[in-house]
Amino acid sequence: MKFSKKTATLCAFALGVTLLAASAFADTMLGSGFQSLKDSIKTTMSKLTNDVDNFSANIIVSTKIDGQVISESTNDLKFDVTNKAKETREKIVKKGEITEFYKYDNENQIIYKNFEDDSYNVYEKRKYNNDNNKIVENPFEEEQAKDAEKILDAFVGSLQDVIEIEESGGKKMYTGNLSETQIPPLANAIASFVFKYSILDERNADRLDIPYPKSNIYLLNASGKAIEDEEGIVESGIFTASISAQDSKGIEHIYSLDFSVDIKDINNTVVVAPNLDGQKVTYNKEGYEFDNKYIGKYKNDIVKREGNSFVKVGERFIEIISIEDGNVKGKYYEVYNEGYDADNVRSFDFYSNYDESIHFTIIHYTNDKSENKTGIIHRTGTQNINVSFNAIIDEENGGYSYSNDDEEGFDNTFIRIFE
Repeated sequence: MKFSKKTATLCAFALGVTLLAASAFADTMLGSGFQSLKDSIKTTMSKLTNDVDNFSANIIVSTKIDGQVISESTNDLKFDVTNKAKETREKIVKKGEITEFYKYDNENQIIYKNFEDDSYNVYEKRKYNNDNNKIVENPFEEEQAKDAEKILDAFVGSLQDVIEIEESGGKKMYTGNLSETQIPPLANAIASFVFKYSILDERNADRLDIPYPKSNIYLLNASGKAIEDEEGIVESGIFTASISAQDSKGIEHIYSLDFSVDIKDINNTVVVAPNLDGQKVTYNKEGYEFDNKYIGKYKNDIVKREGNSFVKVGERFIEIISIEDGNVKGKYYEVYNEGYDADNVRSFDFYSNYDESIHFTIIHYTNDKSENKTGIIHRTGTQNINVSFNAIIDEENGGYSYSNDDEEGFDNTFIRIFE
């Protein structure tokens, strides 16, 4: 089934996102303890994102078909909320093959480990304002989560007795079990739709080499347990569900999901970068749009309208001369055909500064009036580039506008010349 690293990390933060919002089986958590559990999950997210200094989480996701384990993913996550650092270790076992993943991330750098040769890749982050960025975001503060919560509340319906609550030693244990006969037709229809088209679509089934659930899909059973500690934090949760479906040949299969999460070592978690002394390390900068393969010449046609026809009167050229550490240097010039004279044949050099080009590659140049101007250059297609001159940059909102020096019919796309 489809479980990206981003999804797994989010599950570590909030059991509720998985059980209440992102899962096709959210109705397992309905019943008399529904509101109490929902409030506990919200409290957990609020404290993990705002009140604690650090914490760890362990997530295990296992998928089965007809009782046979197809894949199992184990994620060990560490979060330093105060210092904005996190460490991710993941191990995936799929059909007997083991794949490992490691990532360290802080405000200044991202470090990946290549387990094939035990080397490391270090990416220096761009130097822009990270003051408002959190290492852990609270999904319940997002508009989509608020809307999903309203839908879920309205969807509770007649399932009022599924969740049970037990208290002991200052802790609360929430348990819920849902059998096939307790599942309303609407809940089953929604679960079937999400399972077939989102969780295990045809592409993922083909990638995993497993039967695609094509028809007669319905939820067999689902159960879950969550434990809330004395501070009101959901410290652990277990969830399991089974779905029956027929493949394209009409053969019935049972698809099962097991999910568990443990939140631990609150305010006792230490997150440190790996020791790279003596290791094979490749250093890069985050977000390079251009590298040496883009050095070369690009052009497009200067076209004018004559009567009811288009006539080529010349060519525009962009030459990228050098690219170093994400900094681009080049020149722009125009060549007009004989018999076509322009009032101004433009020609100028340009350059970019990597550190200021957060959302785009911003170029600087001086026009024919000796005015300092900015433009935008970015890739288009496989090997071509797109260039806009006389641009007004709005980095804060991630946008820009441009006029191309008020030239009518300016073509922004430049095609690579291979000689």
